[in-house]
Amino acid sequence: MFGRPLQIRWVAFTAAITLGVLLLASLFYQEQAKAAPLERDLAAVPGVAAVQVERDAGRWHVRVQLGAVDLLPATYRELRDRADRRLGPDRYELELVDRRTPELEEAFYQVSYFVEEGRTRGDYAEAARQVEAAGRRLGLDRARLYVDAEFVYLELVRGDGVLYAVMPLRPQPEVTAR
Repeated sequence: MFGRPLQIRWVAFTAAITLGVLLLASLFYQEQAKAAPLERDLAAVPGVAAVQVERDAGRWHVRVQLGAVDLLPATYRELRDRADRRLGPDRYELELVDRRTPELEEAFYQVSYFVEEGRTRGDYAEAARQVEAAGRRLGLDRARLYVDAEFVYLELVRGDGVLYAVMPLRPQPEVTAR
C-alpha cells in the first residue's frame, strides 16, 4: 500500500532531474552552436591570429588577438559586422588583444593627449598630425590615428610590438557624485 506512492514519487523525481539535465545540455549546445562558427568566421579575417568567444553573465565576450593589419578601421568593422550577424548588435563586447610592449604603452600615454584633444575639439586632422609627429620623435615605426563615423583608432608599431586602441568618437560625459 505504501510502496506504490513511493515509486510514483521516485519516478517523478527521476524524470524531473533528467529533464533538468537535458535542458542544461540543450542550453550548453546552443551556446557552443553560436560560439564555434563565430570563432571560425572571425579567424578568417586577415590579420587575426586567434579568437576566443565566451559567454559570461548573459553577455558574449569576443576576444580577438590581432597580428599586423593593413588598415585597423577596416579590420575592426569587419570583426564587428561578423559578430553582429552571428550574435546580434549590442549583445557582445569585442576586445582586441595586441602585442604591446612597455615602450608602446609609454608612447600611448604620450600621444593620448592629442587623441583626447581631437575627440573633444573634433579636429582629428590636427590630432593625426600630432600623433604621427610624436611617433617619429619616439622612434616608432608607425603611429597612426584613424577616424570613422563611430570610432577613433590608434595604431602604434615598433618592431614586432603593436598597440591598437579603439575609442568612441565622442568622449562619454563625465559622471560626478552629488
